[in-house]
Amino acid sequence: MTPPSLHGLADWLRAEFGEREPLKRGGPPQVQRLALALEPADLPPEVDADALFVHRSLRVGERWPGLGVLGVHDGFDLALTTGPNHRLARALGWRDVREVVWKGELKGITATPPQDSWAGLRAALHAELGGEDSSWPPAPGPEPLRLALMNAMNPGLIEHVAAGGVRVYLTGQLRPQRLRRPRLTVWA
Repeated sequence: MTPPSLHGLADWLRAEFGEREPLKRGGPPQVQRLALALEPADLPPEVDADALFVHRSLRVGERWPGLGVLGVHDGFDLALTTGPNHRLARALGWRDVREVVWKGELKGITATPPQDSWAGLRAALHAELGGEDSSWPPAPGPEPLRLALMNAMNPGLIEHVAAGGVRVYLTGQLRPQRLRRPRLTVWA
């Protein structure tokens, strides 16, 4: 089997995620080994690969000379991480999925999980995602669990989704300084 080409991978990323310029730096034409990382800081000083895929590729700079660099930020966030990840919503059987637009930008989705308890929702999230960094249970209430899967976190956005009945806020990276009033659960 012929290994994919660096330009072929870039074309696929462009088509799949809508990234205008996924090839950030040229490298070997064929890619037999592709290293993956969210941030350049996640990579060791020496990488045994032909190319790098770095989600946040802006800080790669001149490190790892000779390796091709591919990167997709917004499209990757939209499709595969926190935010409006409809694939994850389908995989977890979430219902009544609605996109959250805040200040003119798509920031995530809200949904109703099939689980009716925090323990059940947390177990489903653990099974799908493999764990958590931190979480707090939502305040008890008679209404069904409603959650937000978001790619941003600030007090205004939290208040925005809470006003829509959200009791659980799922995000990729908890920044405690962004919480003013923890009225809902934050899963980071």
